[in-house]
Amino acid sequence: MSSPLDLSSFSKELKFMLNLLRSDRKIEVEEAIRQSRDLDWQSFLKFATYHDTFPILYPLLAQLNEEQQWTPNFVMNKLKAVYTRNTFEMLHLRGEMERMNERFAGQGIRSLFLKGPVLAAMLYGDISGRTSGDLDIFVSKQDWDKCVKVLLEEGYALGEQYDSAAVLNNTERKTHHISYIHPQKRIEIELHWRLNPDSVIEPSFEELWSRRQASSLNKSVYTLGSEDLFVYLVLHGTRHAWTSLRWLMDIDRMLSGFLNWNRVNQLFAASRSASLGGKAILLSTDLLGSLLPEEAYAMTLNPKAHRLAQLALIFIRQKVVLFPEPESKEIAFVYNRYLLAAMTFRQRQLYIWNKLYPSSKDVTLLPLPKSMHFLYFPLRPFLWFWRQVKRQTT
Repeated sequence: MSSPLDLSSFSKELKFMLNLLRSDRKIEVEEAIRQSRDLDWQSFLKFATYHDTFPILYPLLAQLNEEQQWTPNFVMNKLKAVYTRNTFEMLHLRGEMERMNERFAGQGIRSLFLKGPVLAAMLYGDISGRTSGDLDIFVSKQDWDKCVKVLLEEGYALGEQYDSAAVLNNTERKTHHISYIHPQKRIEIELHWRLNPDSVIEPSFEELWSRRQASSLNKSVYTLGSEDLFVYLVLHGTRHAWTSLRWLMDIDRMLSGFLNWNRVNQLFAASRSASLGGKAILLSTDLLGSLLPEEAYAMTLNPKAHRLAQLALIFIRQKVVLFPEPESKEIAFVYNRYLLAAMTFRQRQLYIWNKLYPSSKDVTLLPLPKSMHFLYFPLRPFLWFWRQVKRQTT
């Protein structure tokens, strides 16, 4: 069956990387050599690091070069260096994950670890098979204060982006986690009170905890149940526009494992995001050769799923910066268009309302006494305009 997605805008280097990563067949040495002729290897390396695919690419290319060295030395040296560094970083994160899990458990705090070393071991069989920049920990809202107390006792400090005064409780409204950073260990922990932004309907912590599963790394460390995890990874990748193929590789690995598809479909229906599931599966099958389960086929037929998958290719085919702010007005426009297309009507309403809601940037630009923070509502359009003027003149 021909690809339903138009990949003609993909570079030769990106297509070669995707062929190496495909899960439906193993590339042979002769085919790899043929496809790599006249390849811009510097561009290939940029894709490997931008998409965080080097933990898989390096062992694979090392194997393909065993009998005949056809990949340039500088490429293999670079891939080996980042692979080795990532292995040590993941070991560092694993140690901190287990230590913090023990600290939380000692205070009677239930915690679920999202992504990170747990996901690497679960999907790739080894923590060196995936990258992770931080630890994501999901806790019950009732345990929030106790969690923060433990983090502060352990030397973690609130991330700099939260130093500005909160406006009308806007932190909880505009995000679903808060970052804490350990300056000596150089580890960031994202403490979640929700899996996704508030506009997404999701199961309660109690429901997720009842379906939890133990990590293969440590039976006292828990993560989401497989079906909850799959839906979470789809929604997380969607929100980040799949700017890292690492997230799509997670979907590919989950599709090849056992999932209760009746439960998956129920979860997507409850969160009104079946089209997002279809989009993720389309991307995974087209780009990585994932096996399409029969029970998931109906989701890929959704016209919205196809449109969103095609839109996401913009963020995959080239390096773009979306966070903390899009790198340009053009990228911001395309990204907002993509986000709005992915939302339900209700989610769009909440998204627009949150954009109009006062933010910490308003406080920084025009500090007001807390008793007068309500004035930020009528002042927000003017403050936004003021920021744009200042940005253009600096």
